[in-house]
This record gives sequence, C-alpha cells and structure tokens, in this order.
Amino acid sequence: MNDRMEQEIRQTIRRLQASMPTAENRQAPILVLLQIAASEMDRLYLLALFAGTLAFGVLVSKVLSQPMLTAFCTAPTPMLLLFHRHILSCDDRMRELEATFQYSYTEMLTARASVISGYMLVALLSLSAVLHFSVGENFLRLALCGAVPSLYLSTLLLYLADKVRNQETLSLLSVVLWAALCFFSYQLFADRLLQICPTAVYAALTIAGLILYGACVHTMQARRRFCGIRVG
Repeated sequence: MNDRMEQEIRQTIRRLQASMPTAENRQAPILVLLQIAASEMDRLYLLALFAGTLAFGVLVSKVLSQPMLTAFCTAPTPMLLLFHRHILSCDDRMRELEATFQYSYTEMLTARASVISGYMLVALLSLSAVLHFSVGENFLRLALCGAVPSLYLSTLLLYLADKVRNQETLSLLSVVLWAALCFFSYQLFADRLLQICPTAVYAALTIAGLILYGACVHTMQARRRFCGIRVG
C-alpha cells in the first residue's frame, strides 16, 4: 500500500513538473505580446482620446496663449488615461490569473506599457504639430517639452504598477495629482520658465527619461527571468 501511494505521488509530481514553465517556453515572442496588448484596447476610445487631446490642446493654447505649458500639461494625459483604463484598473480576475506566475504578469505589463508608449508618442507628435501650425511655436521645443513629463510619469507608473497591489487608488491618485500640478503650474506662471529653458536642457531630460524608462523595463524583465528560473 505504501509503495503504491509513493508511486502515485511520484507520478503526480512528474505531471505537475511537466505543466510548469520551462526555460524554453517561458519567454513569449514580443510581437505576440504586443498584438495581445493592442487587441485589448478599444479603437473607438483611442480615436476619441486622440481627437480630444488635439482639440483640448488647441483650445487651451488659444485661450491661455501659453503653448509650452499646454504641451507640458496635455501631452501626458492620453498616457495617464490609458494606464488607468488598461493597467491600473484592469479586471481583478485577469490580474489574479496573470499573477499566477509573476513573469506572465510582468510580460503583459511591459507589453501594454509599450503599446501605450507608442500611442503616446503619436499623440505627442501630432499635438506638437497642431500647436506649431496654430500658434507658431517651435515644433521641436513643443515635442521635447511634452516628452519630458510623459516619459518620467510613464516610468513611475510602470514601476509602481509592478510593485503596488492597490492599483485602483494609485490610478485615481495619479490623475488627480497631475491635474493639480497643471493647475498650480498655470497659477505660478510656469510657462515663463518653460519658455526660457534651453532646448538642450529639454533634449538632455528626454534622453535621461528614455534611459530611465529602458532601465525600468530591463529590470522588470531581468527579475522576471530570475523568478522564472527559480520556478523552473
């Protein structure tokens, strides 16, 4: 009886080991992950958000006559809303399923963040072009001015999304804090500071933000591979 039970236990262990991820199948192709992440997003919502961002940017720049501050405050808005909708407020059951193995959740997190970053880049360039033709501000300065807060905010949210469990509160808090920051920036005449800031400073901050974003993604991927090896 004991031998039979031991044999059944060993067979069960072998079946469980066979179902665990291995070093060969642990990494999903990046294109597959990006396609899955893109398919989760509502195209009508993306189109409406894109049009709303451009319309809001033009309206605010016309009313306030502060194109640099408009680009600075408006450019991160699509990213914040998409992070709220597709990452920080995702379905709890799906989050639990993806968190079954940590590497799976991290892969989908980085894939969704990459799709959102690509969309944010298109929206930023379009907003900068519209503001350039509507108010005459330099296109490069507008694009770099909008890229700086977008990069640092997306890096911060990506890092916190991987660490914080109460993501719904984080999502709402990030939107409220950014709205408050934009309001106080207007009250404190931050546009003057943005106007006199050299283009080289914007470029340096943008490059540093790209490096920081890449380092964050690399760290998450490295930790995922380490956890995957331990599971395997």
